[in-house]
Amino acid sequence: MSAPVAAPPEAGPETVQRAEEVLAGAAVPAGLVDFHSHLVPGVDDGARDLGEAVRGVDALAAEGIRHVLTTPHIDASTIARPELFETQQREVEEAWFRVVDACVDREPRMSFHLGREILLDTAAPELSDPRVRLNGGPYVLVEFPRLNLPAGSEDAVGHITGLGYRPVVAHVERYLYQGDPVPLWDEWRHAGAALQVNAASYVGRYGANARELAWRALELGWVDLAASDYHARGRPWITQAREELRMAGGDAQDEALFERNPRHLLRGEELESVDPLVQRRGAWSRIRKYFRGR
Repeated sequence: MSAPVAAPPEAGPETVQRAEEVLAGAAVPAGLVDFHSHLVPGVDDGARDLGEAVRGVDALAAEGIRHVLTTPHIDASTIARPELFETQQREVEEAWFRVVDACVDREPRMSFHLGREILLDTAAPELSDPRVRLNGGPYVLVEFPRLNLPAGSEDAVGHITGLGYRPVVAHVERYLYQGDPVPLWDEWRHAGAALQVNAASYVGRYGANARELAWRALELGWVDLAASDYHARGRPWITQAREELRMAGGDAQDEALFERNPRHLLRGEELESVDPLVQRRGAWSRIRKYFRGR
């Protein structure tokens, strides 16, 4: 079973690429990939209706996104219940087809893909169905319940790696850590995880603590991917985040996090390592001034 790409039958080849074609090595047209968002209407805390979902796609397009891989929430315990999962997955796919159908003329150069963001409410998720993975490939986007970290979270990450998949821990800067998060990040990485940071965290949209942790992970060289986690309201903050990285001397990190590694993920390829960020002298004072002026 291959992971479906949301595609109305009349969609042309420039609008939609099927997951198996991308994973088999078909050329991915130029443009940015955003692989973490909530644009399927009415299925989670993202887009509430079709109109909001379409406006969300337009907002990502305005930020230069060419390939949208949207990731509605699902609990790992739901995947383990086949009848419940099939019912929910059918609702998700039908709703996403409607979004794509509404967007193919508005955004004719955009391609649309589907995955899930899995909440690890069980330590041993079932992941054999490609529809729960990112574009049906080897990467699995995961998060922990209510931004809290259960004991043994590294074991859940290791379980996924042991199944032959690569876990991507979502928005690592936003969890409610008890103490210094660096040792836990290190355990996740050694268990095989890639770490993802939300673009908006780099510009302080989730508060000072999330911003500090986002930059700290970058300075360690432990961030592998950046994404919008866009919920179809407000701004995706991708352009502003990239400006912040470049202001701080992170041109190479910006290209790896927002350009190259998301494309590798979409195609199921190995991610590139990202060098630690060495801040330009005086960069932080300019960034603080920039925030005060917004």
